[in-house]
Amino acid sequence: MTDFGEGYKPPEALPQKPPIETFSTILANPDHPSYSADRAVAAEMAGGKSGIIAAIDGVGSGGEQSAKAAEIVQRNLRSLETGFASAPTINQAVMTLKNAIFAATGEIKALQRQIGDDQVDTTVSTGVVCASPDGAKRFLVVANVGDSRVYRYAPSTGIVEQITRDHSIVEALVASGQITREEAFEHPQRNQIYRCVGSLKAPKDIDFTVTPISDGEIYLAVSDGVSDNLTPTGLPLAIKDEYQKGFDAGTKKVDLKKFSKGIAQRAQNVMTTQSSHAKKDDSCVAVLKAPRL
Repeated sequence: MTDFGEGYKPPEALPQKPPIETFSTILANPDHPSYSADRAVAAEMAGGKSGIIAAIDGVGSGGEQSAKAAEIVQRNLRSLETGFASAPTINQAVMTLKNAIFAATGEIKALQRQIGDDQVDTTVSTGVVCASPDGAKRFLVVANVGDSRVYRYAPSTGIVEQITRDHSIVEALVASGQITREEAFEHPQRNQIYRCVGSLKAPKDIDFTVTPISDGEIYLAVSDGVSDNLTPTGLPLAIKDEYQKGFDAGTKKVDLKKFSKGIAQRAQNVMTTQSSHAKKDDSCVAVLKAPRL
């Protein structure tokens, strides 16, 4: 018998790394509570070693036709859930997301021809957890088309950061310094976007961002039903507050279901007010938590 020395643990007794956790919430527009044009993806992958989130917002004629465009992207992204035996590398995640989203472009164009409406389309913001080749570091690869967004929240510092950049007229004005982000929030053209999945000409038109993941960070993919109703200062406050409400001091874990539903509900609450920026819309929140490696 081989003597491995004091303290040796056989492979089966080694502690397992905590899995990625995800959850999503969709609340329908108060004006049509029976259906939503928003779709979401929130799933662990590779046995909890990776995960995917996405907020998908059907646009155009509204209603069930817009939902069909969103469902095409949702289906293509969900096909990735069983595609990895282990956490993908950055390059693998970029290629699979690029292929899944651009494949949806052709399907949406076919849908537009079928129903005779080339305005039916969808946005998408999605993120996949990746690992370095040695497995020592995690990253989130984010793909974005339109004005759905991905945010990062670090509970340890309280910092909320927007990762994606909207493909919208007002975002271009902000980027050029012509207006502030606060002015953009109430701009009359804030809902006008210039890029959707069905309008993509090539895979290179999909924006990608790679960000390192630190212990305990939470990532949120949201539709504009959330970001158009919660102000640039109000959304970070809502994220922090709902995190505290969902946090269990005993287990030191946050209830992602309660957390995501709380944020979506806050957006819905604004819709029922007389606020100048209130916009009745569907609200989508998909969240992912990355525990310590």
